[in-house]
Amino acid sequence: MESAITRRGFGLSVGWALAAGAARAAGPLTAAQAVDRIKAKLAAEGVTWKTSYFDGFKIGDPQVPLTGIATCFQPTFSILRRASAAGMNFVISHESAFWDGFDPVEVVKDDPVYEAKVRFVEERGMAVWRIHDHWHARRPDPISSGLAAQLGWLSYFSDERPRHYTIPEMSLDGVARYVQDRLETKNVVVVGDPQLRVRTIGDQSHILSVVLTGLRRFDAVLVGETPQHDTFEYMRDAVALGQKKAVIMIAHERLEEWGMRDFVPWIKPAVPEVPVQWISSGDPFYIPPLAV
Repeated sequence: MESAITRRGFGLSVGWALAAGAARAAGPLTAAQAVDRIKAKLAAEGVTWKTSYFDGFKIGDPQVPLTGIATCFQPTFSILRRASAAGMNFVISHESAFWDGFDPVEVVKDDPVYEAKVRFVEERGMAVWRIHDHWHARRPDPISSGLAAQLGWLSYFSDERPRHYTIPEMSLDGVARYVQDRLETKNVVVVGDPQLRVRTIGDQSHILSVVLTGLRRFDAVLVGETPQHDTFEYMRDAVALGQKKAVIMIAHERLEEWGMRDFVPWIKPAVPEVPVQWISSGDPFYIPPLAV
């Protein structure tokens, strides 16, 4: 079985490489052709492209000839401007162009911010394409492994569900400060006893019903897009009852953007005609210093 999978993957890899060569001979690479190569490369790894509400073109013309590709966590206006200034007219993002995770254009279509964003992309001959579900479908999940690498915890990371880290024992306060330092962020929010001894940390996200699977197995959970009204309040009650558990929350962007940095070396061999670079979305929050 292993050799059959290897032969299939090798054949698909050769296929997309030959297709890339043929496209180079035919003319400038378009956004749509780059996406076809991405799909073929995923297929070579066993990730079959399926219908996805999340993944696909969000703004711009798929047939635009490419001058460069920028990958990012979310295609913010700042990202679009920086990509355009760098000569990159195809932006590949992990998260939504229009803020809500489902990109509900009908909700914002008359909004001036939405209109300005679309106009900026179209006037500059750009395109924005999202890859969410299919990037998560790779194993190990590059979004989680990218975070683990940035934390320096890749050797402590398990991609088995629920994903988690088994680290040298530290205090909760020590873990939080370590996360701040490694992710270069002040946006770390913690619920729990600062002196709690932590060895296992769940890599969790979303709502309480999901986070609970990690809380019940591990000393703490690291989250990045979890509502305060459910997980944080549950955690406060659990701590008040004496449970030795904790939640460490960072910005959604700090949790996931590292996986789109890793998209660059993955896709570069498939698109040799154009430069590819990662653009950091940056820490989204500003925390005023306390008055002395």
